[in-house]
Amino acid sequence: MPKPEEIAARVIRPERWEKICGVLARRLGSVRVVAENLHHPHNMSALLRSCEAFGVQHVHAVETVEDFTFSRRVTLGAHKWLTLERHDTFEACAAELHRLGFHLYAAMLDPTAVSLGELPVERPLALVFGNEKDGVSPGARTLCDGAYTIPMAGFSQSLNISVAAAISLYDVTRRARELRSDGGLLGEGEREALLAAWLTKSVRCGVKLRRLAGAGDPPDGR
Repeated sequence: MPKPEEIAARVIRPERWEKICGVLARRLGSVRVVAENLHHPHNMSALLRSCEAFGVQHVHAVETVEDFTFSRRVTLGAHKWLTLERHDTFEACAAELHRLGFHLYAAMLDPTAVSLGELPVERPLALVFGNEKDGVSPGARTLCDGAYTIPMAGFSQSLNISVAAAISLYDVTRRARELRSDGGLLGEGEREALLAAWLTKSVRCGVKLRRLAGAGDPPDGR
């Protein structure tokens, strides 16, 4: 079975291949995002763009009430580089993340909330964002390991969900890379799998190339 770099040498410009490998080398596995019942497709789309821009690979969409629907015109292709996992309930999402060793912190005003800069990035961390109107649901809050807020100096004490996510991701991804001994990066096995998947998204006839490489058809929605 040909290796991704062997296929790339035939079908991708060297500078493009270098870009793909460079982005993959900085992809984070220790930070994830959970979106619970977001309502506006623009916010969902902006959230995906922020995740991709700051190197967060995994996004979990909880669709108890609202379907996670995004606009490709807003994501500008960012969504195709991400791993989007959908859950029917927050309980199922939290159980999966806890099984993987993640601690869940909800973005919300709460007497016990810590400041954004105090979030513990030395261990796997999942940021939870709730519905634009109702916020993180009470049931989800009980399954989270804590809550956090973004310090603000103005009269306004809340931000649009997509803005809050971007600010939060900038801070936690930067600190994860600096403070974790592994830089918070993806494991070697997942990097190799992503490299093969990304290769097919970088050239025409990508599915055919994927089959030639022995990787089979891509998952639905990828």
